Amino acid sequence: MNYKQMIEQARANGMATEKKMWAAVETLSTDLLALEQTDPKLYWHILRRQHAVLYGRHYSEKMANHDVNALVYSGMYDEEGTPTDGGAHWTRIKVDELTKGMKFHANVNAWDKYVAFNSMYADLCACMNEDEIIKAAYAFYFCDDDWQPCEDDCTKVWDYNALHATL
Repeated sequence: MNYKQMIEQARANGMATEKKMWAAVETLSTDLLALEQTDPKLYWHILRRQHAVLYGRHYSEKMANHDVNALVYSGMYDEEGTPTDGGAHWTRIKVDELTKGMKFHANVNAWDKYVAFNSMYADLCACMNEDEIIKAAYAFYFCDDDWQPCEDDCTKVWDYNALHATL
């Protein structure tokens, strides 16, 4: 039996009340926290998949902060090859200010932009200035017609970072 079958069976038997479902979520959450200690890559893979179901492949504050805090700036390593800088270059509020005149798909939220522009900064800060990086991030994540046709809800930043997280 898998987890879904167990839930379906409980529902069919009239046992799956909302209170019990939240208790099951709490228990699973506790078990996942234990998994974070033993297999963090699997833990974040599971959380990322669940997040995508709940948020439609768009960022929330906590997931955005997780991904941005994991950024390593290209070209910034010490003599032993250890990264010397990373994380957020811009705050969410600063990204909002820098992108104020740009047009975004209606479903793009402030956390999508926060991740996109900081990710691009991490990749290009060694070879481009901030204005160039802002333009490049906008073009790459939000204006790429062959990645996200007009009927899509503009999820390249989520898709790209989810793919990167599994490599």
